[in-house]
Amino acid sequence: MNVLNHLKKRSNTTCELCSNNDSLSHYLIPPSLNENVDNSVLICKTCKDQIEEKQKMNPNHWRCFNDSMWSEYTAVKIMSWRMLQRLRNEGWSRDLLDMMYLEEEALILSRATGEDEDEEHKVIHRDINGVTLNSGDNVVLVKGL
Repeated sequence: MNVLNHLKKRSNTTCELCSNNDSLSHYLIPPSLNENVDNSVLICKTCKDQIEEKQKMNPNHWRCFNDSMWSEYTAVKIMSWRMLQRLRNEGWSRDLLDMMYLEEEALILSRATGEDEDEEHKVIHRDINGVTLNSGDNVVLVKGL
């Protein structure tokens, strides 16, 4: 059985973050290198768009974390923690973060993308033209004389 089928079975064919059942897809949690059920979640298009593009964030969509943050699956808890960190300026989000518990290994993985850091403290890697480099981008290093 492939990863997508495992995720559908695990989640009862609903988004593991918001419980929506429209336009579901497999999402590999960064910075994972191997695609497997333990580092993947099944999410809807709305969640995926907001995860990948911070400017599309709708805080009210994420009030669903009252349920998903208590999931038995570590991958779902990690994504819940990361999104709650993005929304930490919302009062309800801070309350949920204060209640949430993650094992030490899960907390280390959750912090791998720097969601818990303030924007002014994040290290942003850019190329010579000022374009932001993301994980997985190819770069060529040249030695100048």
